[in-house]
Amino acid sequence: MRQSIKRDSKKILRHQIGKAMAVLFMVVSVLMFFTLVERICVQTLNIWGLSDLFALGEVPFDAPVVILSASVILAIWLLRGLVLAPLYLGQHRWYWNVALDPDAPVWDVFHYFGGLRRMGRSIWYALNLIARSAFYSVCMLAPPAGLLWAGYYFYISTDSTLFTALGAVVIILSLLLMALTVPLLVYFLTRYFLAKYIVISRSDIPVRKAFHISVKEMASRRGELFFLYLSFLPWALLSLLVIPILYFFPHLSTSTALYAHCWLREVDFTAYGCPAQRATEGASRP
Repeated sequence: MRQSIKRDSKKILRHQIGKAMAVLFMVVSVLMFFTLVERICVQTLNIWGLSDLFALGEVPFDAPVVILSASVILAIWLLRGLVLAPLYLGQHRWYWNVALDPDAPVWDVFHYFGGLRRMGRSIWYALNLIARSAFYSVCMLAPPAGLLWAGYYFYISTDSTLFTALGAVVIILSLLLMALTVPLLVYFLTRYFLAKYIVISRSDIPVRKAFHISVKEMASRRGELFFLYLSFLPWALLSLLVIPILYFFPHLSTSTALYAHCWLREVDFTAYGCPAQRATEGASRP
């Protein structure tokens, strides 16, 4: 199935690669715009940037410049989130639609800017995704991170050869544990994969229920999705050269949208107390 999905994705992109690149450039442009705004504010207001605050050994929170810097940066990041949340869901909406209709208009990317209800739904989805992902990320990465800190502490805090060697061993073990934990975390977080496509295609289903359905339906499908991600690893590495990302991201997004169409077609929404509307009839318009 994975190879068939990827072949279909390539066929779609033969005629849609221009639109897909335009969608990608929109998102990148927004990211660059807010980064530029942050740098301009730092320079014109003579405040500290986020990197400057993190570089301080001890942050004097009561200093006026720190309060002003934190307030400005927080406001910019909040505004960035309010723009990126609808845009993120909008781009996946376009990929969802183009998987069914080659003539899907590119301005579907801005669908969630079309009203307070739509924008609120996209922001609520983003908050749910971030909170759930952050919670499990902290839970799973805290042990190897704590072990790494302990090893580093032993390594630098004593002149004892024994403790230095012990610190080095602990550091190596913690890095190995981290290397094992990250793939497991990615595998675990695939449980939320279908949530965004349910939010996109079923405006009658609340966001939290979409996550609940996704967790249930992905229980037996996480391995397939994880191996799809692994198959794109060479493209991800090539994307470090920047140019390949112009094809890698559209190819991955189209492939995942096709997977979502296949899987949601099999979902019995009535079992979750939802109407039996087909989720693959195209993105709904609330």
